[in-house]
Amino acid sequence: MMRLQAETIRLGDHAWPVRPLTLAQVQAIEPLLLASSAAPTGSVAAAVAIVRVALARDHVEAAAGLDDVEAQAPEIAAAMASVLRLGGFLPAQSGDTLLGEADAGLPAASIGAAFTPA
Repeated sequence: MMRLQAETIRLGDHAWPVRPLTLAQVQAIEPLLLASSAAPTGSVAAAVAIVRVALARDHVEAAAGLDDVEAQAPEIAAAMASVLRLGGFLPAQSGDTLLGEADAGLPAASIGAAFTPA
C-alpha cells in the first residue's frame, strides 16, 4: 500500500499543499466535524475552522488570515473535503491509498453537504 500524498487546498486565488494530517490535527478536527454534522446542512464556519487546522502546521500565516480570503461556499466545501481525506475521515480519492484507513464512524453523507453561512 502507498501512503496518501499531500493535496493542494485551493480557496479563491490561493493554493497550499497540505500533507496528511498528524494525530493532533485529527483530534482537533474531530469535535469540529461532530458539531457541524449535527446541523442539517453543515456550517461554513466549521469548514473554515477545519481547513485552518490543516493549514496551521505548514502555512501559519495563511491559517491566521484565512477569514480574509475571498472564496465561495463550494470552494470551502471542496477544501474541507480535501482535509477530511488527508485525516482519514473520508475515503481517499481513486488511485490513492491510505495506510490504516478505517471508517471514522462519522456520517460521511452530511460532511460534504451544502453549507449555509454561519
